[in-house]
Amino acid sequence: MKKYLFLMLMFISTSLLAADQWPIGKWNMLDDFTESPEAIIQISALKAGGFEGKIIEVFPDPEDDPVDVCKPCVGLDKNKPIIGLVVFKQLKFNAKKELVGKVLDPDSGKIYNCQLKPLPNNRMELHVIVNRLISQDRYLSLAK
Repeated sequence: MKKYLFLMLMFISTSLLAADQWPIGKWNMLDDFTESPEAIIQISALKAGGFEGKIIEVFPDPEDDPVDVCKPCVGLDKNKPIIGLVVFKQLKFNAKKELVGKVLDPDSGKIYNCQLKPLPNNRMELHVIVNRLISQDRYLSLAK
């Protein structure tokens, strides 16, 4: 009986620790149609509070020309290498325990408001708000 109680306590404490760690880690940005990884994004906590996410690896489509820098980006991100580019910016928890902040689209150079929500099975929803009428959902899965 003690053995099962110990195992149950270990499982519960591990689950709570994992919940406290969300969203820190490496996440696969999934293709909308194939759900294959397009890139790996490392989400880290900032010393000043909040989180940021940067691209650490890309998996380009073999039919597309490889892109090394963010040419359409503006400001400090213009012509920065794609690897290391911060795409999730100013992420902070709101009252609903969702992360809200900004997301940079390296293809267009545009910055949008976004929300990140945890989903079951080590997945996360990225809700991108284009304007008041248009939004888009993308999905990420925890990288192994």
